[in-house]
Amino acid sequence: MTKRRSVRWMGVLSSMVWLGACGDPGEAGGTAGTDSSSSGTSGSATATDATMSASASVSATGNSASGADSSSSGVASDATTMAGSSSSGGGGDCAVAGQIDCGGGCIDPQIDPDNCGGCGEACVEPQVCSLGGCADTCARGLVQCGQSCIDVSQDHDHCGSCENSCDADENCVAGNCVPGCPVGTTMCGLECVSTDSDAQHCGACDNPCAEGQVCGGGVCLDACPDGTVQCGSDCPDVSIDPLHCGSCGGVCSADQVCQAGNCECGPGLDACGQGCFDLQNDPNHCGDCDTDCGDGTCTAGVCDCPANLEPCGNGCADLQNDPNNCGACNNDCGPQGLCNAGDCECAPGFTLCGDTCVNLANDPGNCGDCFVDCMGDPCGAGNCQPDCDGFPDQCGDSCTDVDTDPLNCGECGNDCNVDQVCINGDCRDYTLPACNMCPCDECNGGDVCCDVAFLEDIACVNANDCG
Repeated sequence: MTKRRSVRWMGVLSSMVWLGACGDPGEAGGTAGTDSSSSGTSGSATATDATMSASASVSATGNSASGADSSSSGVASDATTMAGSSSSGGGGDCAVAGQIDCGGGCIDPQIDPDNCGGCGEACVEPQVCSLGGCADTCARGLVQCGQSCIDVSQDHDHCGSCENSCDADENCVAGNCVPGCPVGTTMCGLECVSTDSDAQHCGACDNPCAEGQVCGGGVCLDACPDGTVQCGSDCPDVSIDPLHCGSCGGVCSADQVCQAGNCECGPGLDACGQGCFDLQNDPNHCGDCDTDCGDGTCTAGVCDCPANLEPCGNGCADLQNDPNNCGACNNDCGPQGLCNAGDCECAPGFTLCGDTCVNLANDPGNCGDCFVDCMGDPCGAGNCQPDCDGFPDQCGDSCTDVDTDPLNCGECGNDCNVDQVCINGDCRDYTLPACNMCPCDECNGGDVCCDVAFLEDIACVNANDCG
């Protein structure tokens, strides 16, 4: 999905503070959840929460910003907590505060139309789930996304709009996806800082030290205290400071902590490649680093497959179209095979011989036809040859042209993907149009219409020319 990111966050965040502290809860322009009649929370309590939050800086996880209430309104947060503690039928431990386990995984009873306010409390269409209750319309300040009423100013999966989802290492602030801050740091304006050591934000955001002073332990000093390292005017403890981890300028990512001078995955996260992931809930790394749930969800390290997918091993697979699980789990269609309606078939240009898709033009074991073996001689142009003289190239016992051979594209042994052809020695994506000759109106957006000899067909090829 397209991600929206803020351009002038400071102005946006300042506006949020003004609205949270001073806005009339009866006006449509108020922040999400400030309608006292919808939340059951008095206007004075909301105003108090917003006023208190106006002086707070953004938390270490980046869910709030300097001068902005981390929940956009105290009302929505309170309602979530209440639903989580009193909803009927909920059980189990959920990693996200306010969510409850209704047997099929953790849900948010504030927005889930099937479990609105409690497990099994379903809203009947066209009703929506608004602040944990079924209603005809969403409460003021919330946006209807399907049957759910969402605060798009802070919802990670609906940030700024129903369709906009932030990345795993981002937070939603004022309707914009914002990079999260490492644990132990604070977002001041648009940057993550360590108020313990940052001379421009010493002890709190926008609290600079005087010229010539340094910041150590959140206090402006004349010299760095023992146990810290001077990095310009900053005095970090490089053994634990995520912005100076191990040395000055050693920055940990948002999902890491600094331990003994090393950036390591935070609590509840495991290292997979270069990233840190929650193996209990991440659908791309469910239970272990290599298990992908596809379009399914991950609950307690196990994939929950949607109706159109089947569990295969620890993951989910589309048995109708997955070439690695075609018709049944682990039924692999091979490197040049496609899966169509649960049956393996060869990609255009290839022929099925036994259980392998081959190029009859130059396969020495299937030369011109299946199982015609050239007995050690090379195969070219569909015939066994004494040698490959007269052919542009030879790759093993195949007489070929590396400019056009998808199994030897550009050089011997370089296979193109199953949905690519070889043009001028480069593997290029292609689609087969309904046209039967070039030019073809279907070939647009950077594609050119080519009569591809290997395919024996017209193709729209993602290339500058047809070679």
